Amino acid sequence: MITDAQVHLWEASSAKWPWAEGAKAHLAEPMTAERMLALMDAAGVGRAIISPLMLTDWAPDYALDVAARYPERFKVMGWFWPERHQTYDRLARWLDDPRMCSMRLLIWTPELLATMTGEGMAPFWGALERHGIPVAFMLQDNDAKAMAPVARRHPGLKLIVDHMNWPITAESRERKMADLEALSVHPNVYLKVSSLPRFATGLEPYQDVHPMIRRVHAAFGARRLMWGSDQSQIIARDLCGYTEHVDIIRVGAARYLPPDDVVWILSGTASAVFSWA
Repeated sequence: MITDAQVHLWEASSAKWPWAEGAKAHLAEPMTAERMLALMDAAGVGRAIISPLMLTDWAPDYALDVAARYPERFKVMGWFWPERHQTYDRLARWLDDPRMCSMRLLIWTPELLATMTGEGMAPFWGALERHGIPVAFMLQDNDAKAMAPVARRHPGLKLIVDHMNWPITAESRERKMADLEALSVHPNVYLKVSSLPRFATGLEPYQDVHPMIRRVHAAFGARRLMWGSDQSQIIARDLCGYTEHVDIIRVGAARYLPPDDVVWILSGTASAVFSWA
């Protein structure tokens, strides 16, 4: 069963689901659960991990509501903001709700990265490791290899780099790829092979992303790679249809990767990391 490791869902702002002040949607029309399910069914995608948006602090309320209504199709990757001094006692209960499968962090400045990777944050990372909480992190333009100390100190913690750490521009591509290869020596680091059309130059069918897929496959192996769409960002930029996005791996990468490895990237890794049988 194909698992999409990252989608964004939201309803129109309402009394029930009021958007955060200043929130801006990726798309003019809401990406509701039902709209997403139609895309998934047409593309042959069985289930997806929701990264919440739109509500205050990107709260998971709508995502959890969706996962309650469609438990076989959706689970939730909830946001946590350690720089806002949230109480860490929440971590022990993070996975008590079966709809919640993981955590997501935005480490968006060099200063925050230095704080998060310093020894002072060891209790936070240790709690995630102790409670078995997989954590995905978005680093903006920060170097992914800066997370190496965390991976080394907490070998039982599953760390997931979002979106191949954004090798969007041709100028940053080699640095980003080498950076990921350096981080891959830590066996507890995983990689979302996600948002792929954003890294293409428009060549059909996205030929220029395949050298990057080959490189991360060689570095991480298929069992530490998971495909994700980041679908609303891709649709908003008119970069790729949802089925075509799946086919970058299902058809394109299948031309050079072993069949079992394609299955791991599209399904097996996410199922294992998020404990979704």
